[in-house]
Amino acid sequence: MPQEEASEKYLLNGQAEQHLTQVFSKYHSQVDSAMQIEFPRKDTKINTMLKYFLGWTDPSGSATNKPIPGKALRPILCILACNAAGGDVQKAIHAAAIPLEFIHNFSLIHDDIQDKDKLRHNRPTIWALWGNPKALIAGNNLRVIADITMNNLIRTGLSANKCLKLNYILTQACLEMIEGQYLDIKYEGQTSLTTELYLEMISKKTGALIASAIKIGASLATENQDKLSAFDDFGKFLGLVFQITDDILGIWGTEAKTGKSVGADIIRKKNSLPIIITATNTTKINQKKIISIYNKQSISQSDLNEVLNIMDETKSKQQCMDLAEIYCRQALSSIDDISMSDESRKDIESVALFLTKRQH
Repeated sequence: MPQEEASEKYLLNGQAEQHLTQVFSKYHSQVDSAMQIEFPRKDTKINTMLKYFLGWTDPSGSATNKPIPGKALRPILCILACNAAGGDVQKAIHAAAIPLEFIHNFSLIHDDIQDKDKLRHNRPTIWALWGNPKALIAGNNLRVIADITMNNLIRTGLSANKCLKLNYILTQACLEMIEGQYLDIKYEGQTSLTTELYLEMISKKTGALIASAIKIGASLATENQDKLSAFDDFGKFLGLVFQITDDILGIWGTEAKTGKSVGADIIRKKNSLPIIITATNTTKINQKKIISIYNKQSISQSDLNEVLNIMDETKSKQQCMDLAEIYCRQALSSIDDISMSDESRKDIESVALFLTKRQH
């Protein structure tokens, strides 16, 4: 498919956002209900913290009757991949999707500690309420809960070998996610990171769990290796799209939508794609300015404005957006030859477009 045709098909669809809302509305409440069913019944302080983080209670443990915060993206990707590959969606909802969301939230609990973020979804984070040691334990506990719920796949009638295979996919993705988070912390403050190293890092930090969601969903539906390979490629490209867009929002996103101020990732000296592209494409004088600013103990508002001005000059935001669109097209091209219903393809195209164009 020519690049221009793909761009028109995937990125200029004015009805995609409306359809996407329907997709998320359809599955979000089902995922939340299944998570509450699978969550341990035992009434402990750790479980109280986790139920609060998942949006089910207030800090005291009183029910809030609110759905899980966020979009439940990874479970929904698992469900859509299973459906597109011709599988039983209920298996994806009640078994494979739940540990994916638990693992994602385990990583968020630890991310909040590492990044010293006091708010998530406009609510105090676990460490901000209960302190770092308890938050670490709560996060570890949720990781174990994910393993326990993954074992429930056997109840869906899958063979023991298939259950072990899916468990391996998720465990491997979790290992890669942790390694990617380590690399992200390691690279903070550096201004000489290459695009290649950056892409390797985000393919693990963010991409691994997204790719595993799609791989698990497709594996629930089929043993066809051509299909599995196509969905595997789709997931890997989509993971890159997600993090690149996240990097864009980390600098240019509006606080009302993202909960973070403009330039937040610069202030934290994160080595995201915009700063890498800027440092690569600007003058040596500006490169020295960026290095000098990143070497400071803290970045002031005037420092931030100077870096943002250099970014504007190099048009790094547009370059990031262009790269996200390229990976979006590659993701969708990966499954072009896979037979699926028109509705399933529409669902997947809408999610891919959302990840490319999202504003929160």
